[in-house]
Amino acid sequence: MATGKKHAGAGVPMHYECSVHGLLTKSNEPLFRTRLEALCGDTESAHCELHHEISCVPCVETPIGPLRREDHMLRLRMELDLADPQNADKCKNMVCMLGHPEPRSGRGASVRPAIYAQVFSGNAPRFLSLLGYKFHSEYVRKGYWFLYRSIFKIIVSQIYRLDAQGDIQSAQAVDPSESWVVHVVADALTQDQVPRL
Repeated sequence: MATGKKHAGAGVPMHYECSVHGLLTKSNEPLFRTRLEALCGDTESAHCELHHEISCVPCVETPIGPLRREDHMLRLRMELDLADPQNADKCKNMVCMLGHPEPRSGRGASVRPAIYAQVFSGNAPRFLSLLGYKFHSEYVRKGYWFLYRSIFKIIVSQIYRLDAQGDIQSAQAVDPSESWVVHVVADALTQDQVPRL
């Protein structure tokens, strides 16, 4: 069964995500992490993570045209145990729906609606299949994150492709130079809160 955040009011809760991305070279990552430790707390403030993310698209897609925009990709985000990533019992599953970024100019960040629902039990991929979705692509993200001022989550990670579908042991770095992706994200419950971020 999947459940999500509950908010007051009728209808689907509208949740907005504001984010910026950057690329960090392998040689600059240690210094960047040291500065994050100084900015966000100390050496114990970093949280390590290992995610396996599967993207799914509707089994029956809308024909190409204006209404195609109404089709949304769903992502199954699996938070794996660092010590035992093969153990499915220790995996935390979440279904994510990230909407299209707002086409507004003048903003320094991407803003898009987002809905998250944790899958507490059962077969998560099968759940997406029952929703009418099929496999599209997948990747593994490994790294760490810091929380700044209890608002901004700063994620520093490396992206890996899977040579064999579903097998994280076949993961290979997407970038041969082993660069890092920096992702700063902040959540706003309503659109009115977005400008304050």
